[in-house]
Amino acid sequence: MISSYCRRCASTSASNPAAWARNTLPGGFTSDGLKHYGLLTNFGQESLEQLKSQEVRRRKRQLDDDTNQPYVDLFSKRISDECSDYLKSQASPSDVLARAFFGSKHFMPERMILTPIHLLSGESSTSIPSSFQVKERFLQWTVVCKSPLELILSWQVSNVKGVTMFAFDPALRKAYHGNCINITEKALDRPLAATGLQLHKQYAQFLLDGMVKHL
Repeated sequence: MISSYCRRCASTSASNPAAWARNTLPGGFTSDGLKHYGLLTNFGQESLEQLKSQEVRRRKRQLDDDTNQPYVDLFSKRISDECSDYLKSQASPSDVLARAFFGSKHFMPERMILTPIHLLSGESSTSIPSSFQVKERFLQWTVVCKSPLELILSWQVSNVKGVTMFAFDPALRKAYHGNCINITEKALDRPLAATGLQLHKQYAQFLLDGMVKHL
């Protein structure tokens, strides 16, 4: 879920790009926050504003259900002072992170596979946008939540769905990449699934490294 200081940042005028940085605090991004966002919004498929209060309360009770917790990860990487200063100077660092992620050499093989598919379907853009706007689609992803410091996109393939997050913590000078998927942690305990999970973690870290290198 977008952190409280991110919500404060979102209300700051973009006419003063560095203004939001003065109110930031370290440690605002956690795997639990991303997991809670995934559960409460049906992994980005629904908006909290559109849900009835009774349904929101029901979903909040699920947060404490240890038997049905979805898989979540969150990786971070320290960035250079120069890179951090560059991101701080931007009106929307989250846009810069997303463009770096999808435009990196590390993501290029996946992009080459997905682009022809979405060119044929015509359902989403295949060009990396300069600004990621809520409800807009790029390849497999739909933007569902955005602040200057954090961007969350949803995706779905058959019955598997999830959210992907990019974030920047200016106080800690760290870039983040996280994922939450509607596959329970219990299901991932099986040997074959555990191997696939390990490969996913390595790939997610690889993509984070590529994003930081591309900044």
